Amino acid sequence: MLEFKKILVPVDMSDFSLKALEEAISLAKKCDASITILNVLGDSFYTSNYIRILELEDITASVTRQMDEQLQQLAQKYASSGVAIDAVLKQGNASQVICDFARDGNYDLIVIATHGYSGLNSILIGSVTEKVVRMATCPVLTLRIENN
Repeated sequence: MLEFKKILVPVDMSDFSLKALEEAISLAKKCDASITILNVLGDSFYTSNYIRILELEDITASVTRQMDEQLQQLAQKYASSGVAIDAVLKQGNASQVICDFARDGNYDLIVIATHGYSGLNSILIGSVTEKVVRMATCPVLTLRIENN
């Protein structure tokens, strides 16, 4: 039987991913597992032909600091849940970073939301979740969260 002691929950701060985090916390309570909240700032987030290098460095530092603060606040929000929760901020290709982080950290499970895109939106936007399901070396629980 699968035993989940370390659960990775990638979040992009959308309502979808935050709901997936809440579901992961419920699961972690039942399994006596710990959770790591992971946010990945994509490389393209930092690139623009219209921003000078010095401005880019300032913007990068500011965005990174703000996102790290948001992640720490999110972890603190659920600190009283009885589940050990930490938060990590990384930069790079989201699906690759998630899979590498899960593998390198020996995570037992990835819990990730799907935004429910289909048809042309799915093709144009692509799916981090789909790529994680294909590339991950551990089980992946995908949660389709309905848009209310």
